[in-house]
Amino acid sequence: MNVSVAWAFVRGSLRANRLRWLLTVFSIAVGVALAGAVHTLHASALAEIDRSARALAGSADLEIRGPSTGFDDAVFVRVARDPHVRVASPVLELDVPVAGRRESLRVLGIDPFRASRLQPAFLSHAGATSIGEAGALLDPGAVFLSPAAAAHFHVGAGARLTLIGAHGPLELRVAAILAALQSGGEVAVMDIAAVQGHFDRVGRITRIDLRVAPGADPARTRRALEALLPPGVVLDEPASISQRAATITRAYRVNLDALALVALATGAFLVFSTLALQAARRRQELALLRALGVTRRGVAALLALEGALMGCAGAALGTLLGLWASRVLLRRVGADLGAGFFSGEGAVYAPDVAALAFIALLGIAMSAVGALWVARTVARMPVADALRDRAVELPGSRGGARVALAFLLLGVPLLALPPWRGLPLGGYAAIAAWLAAAVAAVAPVCRTLLARMHGTRSPLAMLALAQVRDLPGHLAASIAGIVVSASLCVAMAIMVHSFRVSLEDWLDGVVGADLYVRSSPEGDTGFFTPQQQARVAGLADVASLEPLRYVRIALSSREAQPLSLIARPITPRLLEGFDAQPRPGPTPPGTIVVWISEAARDLHGWHPGDRIVLPVGGRRIEARVGGIIRDYARTWGAVMVPLDVYRETTGDMRTNDFALHLRPGADVAHAEAAVREALRDAPQLQLEDGASLKRRSLDIFDRSFAVTYALEAVAIAIGLAGVTSSFAALAWSRRREFGVLRFLGLTRGEVLRMIALEGAAAGTVGALLGLACGAALSAVLVHVVNRQSFHWTLALHWPALTLAAFLAAVVMLCAAASRTSGRLAVRREAILAVKDDA
Repeated sequence: MNVSVAWAFVRGSLRANRLRWLLTVFSIAVGVALAGAVHTLHASALAEIDRSARALAGSADLEIRGPSTGFDDAVFVRVARDPHVRVASPVLELDVPVAGRRESLRVLGIDPFRASRLQPAFLSHAGATSIGEAGALLDPGAVFLSPAAAAHFHVGAGARLTLIGAHGPLELRVAAILAALQSGGEVAVMDIAAVQGHFDRVGRITRIDLRVAPGADPARTRRALEALLPPGVVLDEPASISQRAATITRAYRVNLDALALVALATGAFLVFSTLALQAARRRQELALLRALGVTRRGVAALLALEGALMGCAGAALGTLLGLWASRVLLRRVGADLGAGFFSGEGAVYAPDVAALAFIALLGIAMSAVGALWVARTVARMPVADALRDRAVELPGSRGGARVALAFLLLGVPLLALPPWRGLPLGGYAAIAAWLAAAVAAVAPVCRTLLARMHGTRSPLAMLALAQVRDLPGHLAASIAGIVVSASLCVAMAIMVHSFRVSLEDWLDGVVGADLYVRSSPEGDTGFFTPQQQARVAGLADVASLEPLRYVRIALSSREAQPLSLIARPITPRLLEGFDAQPRPGPTPPGTIVVWISEAARDLHGWHPGDRIVLPVGGRRIEARVGGIIRDYARTWGAVMVPLDVYRETTGDMRTNDFALHLRPGADVAHAEAAVREALRDAPQLQLEDGASLKRRSLDIFDRSFAVTYALEAVAIAIGLAGVTSSFAALAWSRRREFGVLRFLGLTRGEVLRMIALEGAAAGTVGALLGLACGAALSAVLVHVVNRQSFHWTLALHWPALTLAAFLAAVVMLCAAASRTSGRLAVRREAILAVKDDA
């Protein structure tokens, strides 16, 4: 085919249908933009974490890290003396609350003389270039900021920055900005002895950065160093924090990526609908090309070219929109879209070019597939009939029941597949198979539901039901689009509602105290001393005080995910609130019983009754797993240890938070004022009653799922736009039928009511099939995808009113869309079109 002929064909189509072309291109662009923006946000966050970790590690070959509470700095002395080590640099890394702000700053306590041998950027202040000038870092009242931290807190050299130390506000002088730490993230650098003193961590460090001796054997070096480490302190690759962050957030990122791609796939359906309408309107032009010698493949290639051009335009526009949207969201919402995974990480904009190109190519490919679907039908049209302006209709589905059953059965074994690298690929594949089954079941379901509906006396209703029952190809495509959109919406609505109700029930069981007192809203340096706890416990309104201690521990270097250790008094009432399974029984004398979360069970392979070893306070404690508890706060796993065991093992009598049970009749407001008075020396004190804590937790949940609602709404809007195009194509292909009805005496309004009834009937069938399919998909999301992604058990809960309102809206929108699309086809030209058959 001549290139000029192909271009003339495409240009004519563009000129004749500019609005619909623009709508289709924009819909594809939205799908590409959503997928690109979500991926860019998460890629930026992970790239920033990786870049910051590597910048701070400098030229280190290995790192030794311990629990969040740190480990004895005597380990550093043993490691530094090992002949396999050339340079060893101790680090005390803390997230310290900033006075007057609900955020924290990462503070690195370093030995400047040792750290500068691994990372010279620590000496980049005021032009310092030699180790001799590193003495400026020894000033206990000075702090050195990275450029990112200085910009975030709006301070410069010579300014004052107030942090919250162990004994109250700590005003520090910003000695200089470490310009060479541009890629180090938001950090502050101080002398390690000063950090230990200011934050009550004397004799403790959290990390040791190492450079091994030249020529040292890596395997032998590892074995030698690991033999020097106490339990809970592990040897790992430098900057391994980025790998742990990627592991923890992988499921969340993939789920959002999958939801964004749903909008992109729905855009491909709109391409199909648009080109189907073009084929219906331009059938004489296509037939003339065939008569002039253009082959079937040539006609199919023309339509495929149109689809590809739509895809290219949409992909290009979508990529630009995605880059712009990700930059705006990164600045205003954060890299985690409100989920809280990357709090405190000021991610730098870092788009992944290869991933964006793949998403764009995926958009083009989906558009081409939608075009080829139409092109296959057009290529088979009878030329003579088309020259006489007869309709070009998409073929109806054949063997739909068998195909639907095959896809339905295919999805069943996929549900049993284990997760791959923590991703529920089997669950996703089952969802795709069952969606395909629902689409294939459109024709048999329509025939079954409408086969016996002959009792209506209204001729308009009878004609409308007959049209839907016979299910021409365009109408089948419209209902298929409704089914896909409704299924996904119903599934997500049930899943999110089930999650929220399960979380609310869990909070009702766990949040049982009258007041919850936190030492600091942010950071990991806040705690209450035994003296402060005693003052609060002695208040007149307080019946009992329940201390809570949280520690992040590392089991081994092979375990990418950390484990949260929760030390608190474990009572039968508490376990009942955590929905412990099995129910607690009597504890054998001398046995330490711990309770693990569902995530810990899945990630570490522990089960009730197992004997496990936990590294706590530099010692190994043997414990028996009493059972499984529900914990919706930590996807990386948690273990609940009796507080007395933790204190006896570590000697640590401090607590991060505590829960207060008030005496009967005590006024909460009065008790809160008394607690604040007793803890005047706790400047970052935060108090919440049980109701406020529940409300705040649910607000965080709603904020985390706001992006899910947005992605879902966009996909539905694109799907409804495709339904409108399909109805328009169907109405245009039936102009003669409408003309005959006008000759028989039906008014234009009656014909439009018939078309609206057809739309309502199609919407009803699509909504019912979508409800059934969505219910099945929701079970997969709740019991397979969620279970394998986040390791949480949820109970199915149906939002009946929401689903009823949504399905009613789908029916009404389909009726309105079909009536609107049919207006052009029932004009006076529809009557004149009958003359072509004379």
